[in-house]
Amino acid sequence: MADNFQPLHKETHKNIKIKPATSVEDLATQHALGVVVQEFALAGNQYPIAFVQGKDQEGYFPVALLGLEPNKNLFVNADNKWEGMYMPARYTHKPFSVIPSKEDANLFGIAINIDSAVVSEGEGEALFTETGEETEYLAKRKKSLISYVEHEQITKGFIDELVKLDLLHPQNINVKVSEKEFNLNGLFIVDEKKLSALSDEDFLGLRKRGFLGPIYAHLGSMHQVNNLIQKQVARDKA
Repeated sequence: MADNFQPLHKETHKNIKIKPATSVEDLATQHALGVVVQEFALAGNQYPIAFVQGKDQEGYFPVALLGLEPNKNLFVNADNKWEGMYMPARYTHKPFSVIPSKEDANLFGIAINIDSAVVSEGEGEALFTETGEETEYLAKRKKSLISYVEHEQITKGFIDELVKLDLLHPQNINVKVSEKEFNLNGLFIVDEKKLSALSDEDFLGLRKRGFLGPIYAHLGSMHQVNNLIQKQVARDKA
């Protein structure tokens, strides 16, 4: 089902309620999810974190790898339940999203996907009171979304710094599981040799901006490819 986002409005959506998600079926065919630098430490404990380029090969963005082949998520089971220890925040914000203002790109508004399975008029958490005021639930969701937008901006600055220092290099993942070969191409990771060869000034610049932690969390997360292999083995046996 295609998304149907609408700018959130107290009149248009006064009766809307949000139910708890009971399924992650829409993630079953996603082998990667975008993450922000603030998630690297937690997400990197279970998923490899790599960088990919946009469709036009302009710019990079970080993703948590959730499978060894396109369109197959190893953390969604047969009952469409999530089996991971950490769920990337990009997904937990559903059915809400942040949209830039048409008048000012620096201003943002909240949108809601009214066709989402968690949207209801009968049960769940109300978004507005009978008098049209935001509920405490909606206020918390909006605060979380705004914080995420700030984290995305920090992540953009982080990637810009990696590109400026020429620290990203191509890294394909090629593994063999149960006589079947898996190839994940188009990935980029931080080049450890170039990182170690940075000048004191550039290295300290990364530290002062708080970027060393995410870099090392990213590099350490690549060991989680073994976790994907183990889950693939279990999936094949099942």
